[in-house]
Amino acid sequence: MSLWSRDRWVAVLSPERVALVRRRPGRRTPPELHAQRSCANPTSAAALEALRTLLAAEDVGRGQLTMVLSSHFVQYLLVPWRAGLTRPSEMSAFAHMCFEETFGGRAGDRTVLVAGERAGSARVAAALDSAWLQALQSAAAASALRLVSITPHLCAVFDRARRRLAARDFLLLVAEPSRSCVLVAGDGHWRSLRCTATPARRLELAQLVEREAQLCGLADEGMPAVFVHAPGHERLELPACQGVLPQRLELPGARPGVVDALLGMAEAVA
Repeated sequence: MSLWSRDRWVAVLSPERVALVRRRPGRRTPPELHAQRSCANPTSAAALEALRTLLAAEDVGRGQLTMVLSSHFVQYLLVPWRAGLTRPSEMSAFAHMCFEETFGGRAGDRTVLVAGERAGSARVAAALDSAWLQALQSAAAASALRLVSITPHLCAVFDRARRRLAARDFLLLVAEPSRSCVLVAGDGHWRSLRCTATPARRLELAQLVEREAQLCGLADEGMPAVFVHAPGHERLELPACQGVLPQRLELPGARPGVVDALLGMAEAVA
């Protein structure tokens, strides 16, 4: 193993603060919160400036860097199935059109990532501001770290937990400190994807699950399993929704008892 790739670093960007997490060599070495910086305001520009400051510190040595982005900075959409789209370029163009129709703006303003899915199924897509994405890449390039990936938090959580969720009808709630996303799957297909400015608090999250269940008609059809992933809130328990008690979704290899939300978010990729 080269010295370049010995340490693995994760930068977690949220609207409140940016955290730089370090994982030293060794399978049993847990990630540690190396440094953090508050954002001057809840904007992407402020988060970028906080990131630059953290990466420029003298104690940031060489290694690999992964960035995890709060859902606050990401637009999500379920792109409907469209027969006849066989090339990746065609799917990308169609996804851009769907984002324009939903959120406005121009195709060149955003970078869209579309997840793979079986024929006939809607696809989860995530969009980032293109200029901001390039600025994140430039911030990493100016540091001693080698950028490996930039990943939306929701996507990172699902990728780590998909084995537990495979072949299930489910409602997945991913709660960040000030933003929450709900994914609903049924009959092996995506049914709903919604992100709201809902904080990781018991009452608000319970209301969010209840509302999403009603919007999807789950109260009439029968509730599926409900999973809740809320980094930094290990003791968070939600009441039953339509007779189904939500289960905590723990990521493989994650440490129990992590109380810092951003450190918990980093474990989705660390």
